[in-house]
Amino acid sequence: MQPINKTLFILIFIIFPSIINAQWMPDGLKSSTHLSSENSDKLQLKIDMTGFFKNNEYSSPIAKGATFPGTMFTPRLRYQIGSQFSAEIGATGLYYSGDQQKDGMDFFKWVHARLQYQPLPNLNFVLGNLYAGVNHRLIEPLYRWELHMTNKPESGIQLTYENKRFFVDTWVNWRRYIERGDSVPEVLTFGLSSSIKLTSPEKRLQLSIPFQTLIYHEGGQIDRSESPLVVAGNIATGLVSDYQIGDGFIKSAGFNIYGLGYYDKKPNPEIRPYDKGWAVYPVFHMEAKYLNFMAGYWHARKFYAFEGEELFASFNPLHPEERLPTRNVVTFKLAYERQLKRMFAFGIHAESYSDLKRKKTDYSFGVFLRLNGEWTLIKKAINEW
Repeated sequence: MQPINKTLFILIFIIFPSIINAQWMPDGLKSSTHLSSENSDKLQLKIDMTGFFKNNEYSSPIAKGATFPGTMFTPRLRYQIGSQFSAEIGATGLYYSGDQQKDGMDFFKWVHARLQYQPLPNLNFVLGNLYAGVNHRLIEPLYRWELHMTNKPESGIQLTYENKRFFVDTWVNWRRYIERGDSVPEVLTFGLSSSIKLTSPEKRLQLSIPFQTLIYHEGGQIDRSESPLVVAGNIATGLVSDYQIGDGFIKSAGFNIYGLGYYDKKPNPEIRPYDKGWAVYPVFHMEAKYLNFMAGYWHARKFYAFEGEELFASFNPLHPEERLPTRNVVTFKLAYERQLKRMFAFGIHAESYSDLKRKKTDYSFGVFLRLNGEWTLIKKAINEW
């Protein structure tokens, strides 16, 4: 195996030793679904703004490199009725540095609208814009977290439940809405992300079983498109362990193992040459003060995921002739993340993917800074409903 690029080693071992708490799916990009009674009968201005830079130095035939220097901005108004209902309206803008095509109101590409009902403290029902992206807690082979910042915001229907033992998030994201007679097909994804803890929350050793699925659907009955029907997706499960070491420099460590499947009900050989595949992914992880480290071994056969990390796939959907049916990839990841003040989160990361068969290493690195704040404009704007 070719040694990891020297630049990556310098980044890891010179910049990071003095800044060693991050989940690999960055906690700083997540949003709480909980409706607090403290915000009852308040009209609030909420601002969510994330600046990001991610550089993918990929030379694999499966995935080519790309750089994402941008800012995503979502200002919105929210009114909460008691502790069970809230309504939000606003807009989301996405701008890439140096993109001369965006001007004025073109910056705001999408409407933000969300209605939320919390009948129980741990249960939430959402219509409109979802608590999406990294909030789903999907593993990297199913979801590459850069999409949280670069994709159109997810919108549709969502149900979440979480307590000390269980986590369930199920959703439908309408990626393309159509009307009768449209020339393009409807596109949507269905997702389920769940986890059950096998051990008491008070134990130092925590064991849990995740189950995740993501299904992509393209087609419908009311359009005039001649595009073929697409129904394909993935499932993943396994065993996750985490041992709480203490309050010193090293906080916790653990070993996870995942098994994954891929199935394409109506494969199109010109785009997706395989109709089914599988993978196993053992991962060691360690959390220290402000730093997360992960090392894994990806072994897969004819695997693909529509929103997963591209370097885990067995073919390139943009160039289907580029195929690597069997994958053996060693991964290393290092991430620093910290909450700066109450409203600001900062993160920096480096990742490498070493293909044992090709004897090549691809890597990426990046940084993000997020402002997520709220300000009360009116208290008890509406007294009775």
